[in-house]
Amino acid sequence: MKNYTSYPFRLFLFLVLIGAVHYDFAFAGNSTQSEYLFSERPRTQTLFSSDVRHGGFGSLIYGATGINGEVALLRGTRGAWILNLSPQHAIHLGLAGYRTQPEITAASWPHSDVERPDIRTSYGGFEFEYVNQSFRLVHLGTQLLIGSGTVRYENRNIDLEKTRDDYFVVQPGVNLFLNVTRWFRISGGAYYRYAANVDLDGTSSTDLSGLTGIIGLRFGRF
Repeated sequence: MKNYTSYPFRLFLFLVLIGAVHYDFAFAGNSTQSEYLFSERPRTQTLFSSDVRHGGFGSLIYGATGINGEVALLRGTRGAWILNLSPQHAIHLGLAGYRTQPEITAASWPHSDVERPDIRTSYGGFEFEYVNQSFRLVHLGTQLLIGSGTVRYENRNIDLEKTRDDYFVVQPGVNLFLNVTRWFRISGGAYYRYAANVDLDGTSSTDLSGLTGIIGLRFGRF
């Protein structure tokens, strides 16, 4: 039979008891501190969270732009998904399309045996917009369109081999907003359209690039 009263065994029990008491006091003393540390831990930052308030809008666009050295009227439509990240910051992700009306006269016409035609262009693509402090009566935003466009002769029966061309377009701009009601806003913007890879007689990438001024009527849940 084992001798549980021997000195080594009693020493072992004594050390175990001392360790248990020390652990208990240490845990009790640190529990409050641990709870405090976890309660004060900063919230993990994410790109999207349940705090993001979502909305959307549709917009009618009217404006004027420079094409081929002339001023052309511009009409368009927009639609976007709104992500209100905070009361100060919101981003809009959507699509937009613009078209000239009426037609513009072709520039630097090289065909003496063919009457100089009118041309028209339309373009559109993905739009990203940032809006700051949209709760204010008047506020600012910036936007960027990346997409493509088409330029063509108004007379589709013109006696030429090539009557239209597609091009790449980038259009950055700034907007000023006025909150009319909770569901209706008016925007005024100034943009610059960069057109590239235009290959059509009577116009060029430089001719299709130019300043644009717009007025937008936005309806939606902001």
